[in-house]
Amino acid sequence: MIEDLAPDAANQQGKPNNVYALRATLLDSIERTFAGQHLLNRYQIRGAFANYYNQLKADFKSIAASGWGPELIPDEDILQSQFPQVLAKLESQHGRLAELQALFAAAGEEDFEDSDDTGVLPPDDVKALKANLKEAKGMMKLAKRDSSFGDSDHFRREAERIEAQLARHKKLEDEAKKLKAEIKTTEKSRDQLVEEARLKISNDEARLVIVERLGKLLFDSYRQYLRADQRACIAAIENLWGKYAITAKQIEAERDQAAIELQAFLRELGYE
Repeated sequence: MIEDLAPDAANQQGKPNNVYALRATLLDSIERTFAGQHLLNRYQIRGAFANYYNQLKADFKSIAASGWGPELIPDEDILQSQFPQVLAKLESQHGRLAELQALFAAAGEEDFEDSDDTGVLPPDDVKALKANLKEAKGMMKLAKRDSSFGDSDHFRREAERIEAQLARHKKLEDEAKKLKAEIKTTEKSRDQLVEEARLKISNDEARLVIVERLGKLLFDSYRQYLRADQRACIAAIENLWGKYAITAKQIEAERDQAAIELQAFLRELGYE
């Protein structure tokens, strides 16, 4: 049905199907297909299709006007089918960068504690440590010349301790900077690979990929409604469990215990 939307390759003078006629035909076909089920009502069936159609209206019009052009295939679909390693690399890079950015953001909070010993430091601590390092190195030099200023080895060890702290923090900062640069390079490479791959896709190959994508998106639109109904059903069951989890025997036992306690109070007050 959707495949008939584009002009016939063997008869380019033929007129493409009307997009709005396709909408009406598809909706009628889908309603008849779902007529025998009871999971989705008629309004959900029409609503899911309306969302699907509105999302892809521009694609349908383009197919009707120009046919199955490779430009209609999303970049992500080309990458997933031909360069999955590029997507995996980008996902890994973005994931690690997000971890580091979350770590730096947490370090900026007032009650931050590095419980996982990551080495990240709050901004104020970095400033303070740099000042302490400068002071420790200065005192080490003075102590080397004049022991009255203290033990130079003590100041050297203090400086080394601070340098180690700052180095761990800087390593995380450097990793974040490197990841940003790597992501930029990977994305540039990704775009180039996509364009090169797109040029090699024939219109017939594009048709197969696009029709499969359109079908997948249609099913996904209905799965969203089914998942929403599933969540509502789970919530209803949980609500019933919350209301009736306590058995009648438990309630009676609690009642009897309360009655015993009440009698004890009454005896203490002299009413029995």
